[in-house]
Amino acid sequence: MRKLYTLKLLREQIFAQKKEFWATTLYGMAATLLLLPIPMLIPLLIDEVLLGHPGKMTAFLSAAFGSSEVWFLVLVTAILAIMLRMGAFVLSNLQSLYAIKITQKISYLLRHRILHHLERVCLYEYETLKPGGVASKTIQDVEGVSSFAGAFVSNVFSAVVMLVGIAAVMFWMNWMLAILVFLLNPFFLAFSRLLGRKTGELLRRQYKAYEVYNELLNETLELFIQVRASNQEKNFFGLILGQAKEIEHASIEYGHKAAVAQRSSGLLTNTVVDLFRALGVVVVAYSDLSVGMMIAFLFYLSTLTSPVQKLMGLVISYQNTKPALKRINALLELKQEPHYPHEQNPFEGVPSTMVTLKDVSFVYPGGKAMLSHVSIEAKRGEKIALIGPSGGGKSTIAQILIGLYRHQSGEVSYGGVPIEQIGLPVVRENVALMLQESLFFNDTIRMNLTLGREIDDERIYEALRAAKLEEFVRGLEEGLESRIGKNGIRLSGGQKQRLAIARLILSDPKVVIFDEATSALDNATEHQLYAALEAFLSERTTIIIAHRTTTIRQAEYLYLIEEGKVKAEGSYATLYAQGLIREDTDAA
Repeated sequence: MRKLYTLKLLREQIFAQKKEFWATTLYGMAATLLLLPIPMLIPLLIDEVLLGHPGKMTAFLSAAFGSSEVWFLVLVTAILAIMLRMGAFVLSNLQSLYAIKITQKISYLLRHRILHHLERVCLYEYETLKPGGVASKTIQDVEGVSSFAGAFVSNVFSAVVMLVGIAAVMFWMNWMLAILVFLLNPFFLAFSRLLGRKTGELLRRQYKAYEVYNELLNETLELFIQVRASNQEKNFFGLILGQAKEIEHASIEYGHKAAVAQRSSGLLTNTVVDLFRALGVVVVAYSDLSVGMMIAFLFYLSTLTSPVQKLMGLVISYQNTKPALKRINALLELKQEPHYPHEQNPFEGVPSTMVTLKDVSFVYPGGKAMLSHVSIEAKRGEKIALIGPSGGGKSTIAQILIGLYRHQSGEVSYGGVPIEQIGLPVVRENVALMLQESLFFNDTIRMNLTLGREIDDERIYEALRAAKLEEFVRGLEEGLESRIGKNGIRLSGGQKQRLAIARLILSDPKVVIFDEATSALDNATEHQLYAALEAFLSERTTIIIAHRTTTIRQAEYLYLIEEGKVKAEGSYATLYAQGLIREDTDAA
């Protein structure tokens, strides 16, 4: 079973970035240490200068700079405080830089993991997968997880250092007040965890609303022609607007509750600070704590809110990260197609090879049986046809031949070598499946023919000539750089099928499978096309799935597929004589 993405794995990926991790940690800790003395400086001046209690700081400054004037001591102290803050500012910016690097690296690694998994997902999982939901998970959920990683690296260590440093100073000032302060911190964190659970559930609802919105929008845009032709724009875009309203409601509720949670945390912290200010006055009145030290203590108490709130924010962020991980893992749990090792290559060094299905059975996930003990064979360079009524299993056979579906029993082999010993990438590199409805990118003709490979124009036009499309493409103003629109919308049905055939020719396969590939062409054009392809197909093993008698007549051997079984086989003449084929009508 594939390993899911967990917080433990996230932590391992953070620590694996050693340079960035230590840079973020050390710069953050150094910035914190520079800020730590600042709250003490001015209060000490109050005690040592204004209240007339000379101490170590004024003695050091007077000895170092040769002046004990009040204005000079204040100036030097102010300059020192500014310098410490500037140093902390520079170090904090360096810390942010490396934290961002960690955040973006986590985003990349997580997206790489998701996309690499989707690359090998079984076809039947893709058939129910909604692109909008996938986009939502790879953008919003990944950003949520990586943001938590960045916040963890940026805040946890510097916050702990600041807490320890402030605690040490506070205990030195007045241990009784310090104990009271730090006894409250666990309650703060527990309160944050409770708030995090509440807002996490609302965030989950918001993400779900975005996912459904993306799904509806993508599907509507993909099928926009059908929507418009059916005069249903208002209904479909009304559904999208309804989901947009759900996003509004979910975002308002989450945003409001998250803001309330943040302000509640601030209210609790500030209330405690106010109480300790009042308590500080009492301590000064009844103990030896000086006014300056009391002010310093209160400064440190105010400073203490920063690391505490950072840790509280991490707790809330952690609770919000859980639903994001759950949604990401829903993608990682999708079953992958089998990985077959590449042990033999029956396609190497030969123009074509034999194709065999032996006693193959296949059941769709969910229990519907499609094929039962099917055996067919196409000798090297032979042209066979699969005929029969729609829904009989012909297209399923084609998809099994290139490994899109995995047969439950029997054997699929090329050149006598089982597909499990060849490897699916090798099979698909040498076996071309051309469907009735070929799919195209919203890009140029060149891109849709080459699929990104470097192929010279001469070869491309040669393929277009064989597919009876050269004249059309040369007549376009931009030629091969002409864009064909979403799924080839700017082309007719026949032009799209001819373009798909040209793409097939450029792929130079050893085995060719036509699954109703010329159904959009009229009989005369289809006949001309196959005549033009005769030289191309002459040495290649060819499997034709079709209903037209004009198409299947060219096959040397036919298999009649009905209800997932081979009901008859033989030459065209044999099956015609048995009344299984009727001229000028669909095959029986």
